[in-house]
Amino acid sequence: MRNQFLMVLFVFVGSVLYTTATAQTLSISDIENSVKADGKYAILVPNARYFQAAVMTGKELKGKNPKIDFEIVIISAAAKDLATDENLTSFIEISEKVGIRIVVCESAMKHFEVKKSDYHTSIETTPDGFVYLFGLQESGFKTITL
Repeated sequence: MRNQFLMVLFVFVGSVLYTTATAQTLSISDIENSVKADGKYAILVPNARYFQAAVMTGKELKGKNPKIDFEIVIISAAAKDLATDENLTSFIEISEKVGIRIVVCESAMKHFEVKKSDYHTSIETTPDGFVYLFGLQESGFKTITL
């Protein structure tokens, strides 16, 4: 029993000491520059503040690499904010100009009593924002949720 314990301990300690830490050897700019020029990225956004941040991130990425596919999926209160908050109009226009696709969850629209006609003409809708995000993942998009 003691021999087995020592063997397990030896293997564990050896594997910990042998494992390389590559993530720590990359600089911040190396990591940021690893975004693919033809990558596919999407952000799930629940509120206006995160929508603004997502648009600015998409604008920056598409400015460096216009071939990037970038989508913003709107859920929750952001579905209402996008239709009613005039401060977001400039962000919607930036998205349209640089080629960021905005897709709003129809379930959230129904909850907040928003109609498609309340949105800018460039905004698209989907019956379920979560299902749409899963579809993006299956289509090769890297996604995050804020």
